[in-house]
Amino acid sequence: MYHILVYDTTIMTHISYRKLPEKTEEELINNLKIVFKKINKDEEISSFFLSLLSSTEQLMLSKRLAIIVLLQEGIPEYKISDMLNVTRITVERMRLFWETKGEGFKIALSKLEEEKRLKDFKNMLFELTDYALNPRKKVWEAFNKRKI
Repeated sequence: MYHILVYDTTIMTHISYRKLPEKTEEELINNLKIVFKKINKDEEISSFFLSLLSSTEQLMLSKRLAIIVLLQEGIPEYKISDMLNVTRITVERMRLFWETKGEGFKIALSKLEEEKRLKDFKNMLFELTDYALNPRKKVWEAFNKRKI
């Protein structure tokens, strides 16, 4: 079931109300794209991410990618919300982005697949799903595995 998405400025990324000229905005975005395109070493991208994005922003973007993976696997929105500690609105918004702008997500997931990371990523998310659905069972299993 889909809900109408309401774009509330309290949940969206903050952008200044003072607008830049459209040409300036395009140039800023194009320069960022060039930087992403040209960085091809792990240590460079890590350094750039640490400089550009706060740890909260990095986690936010990572959760968005995880939401897409879980949606593709048919995990219900309420479970995704619980396991990743995001709102249902966030999951619904990502579903809308996936359905309307999905090409970029397909590219990202294909890159993970090329690096043989997508399977591990999915497994980690499924373990998290299992824990979110059965927390008592997981605690009990961990307790029973302890060596006394």
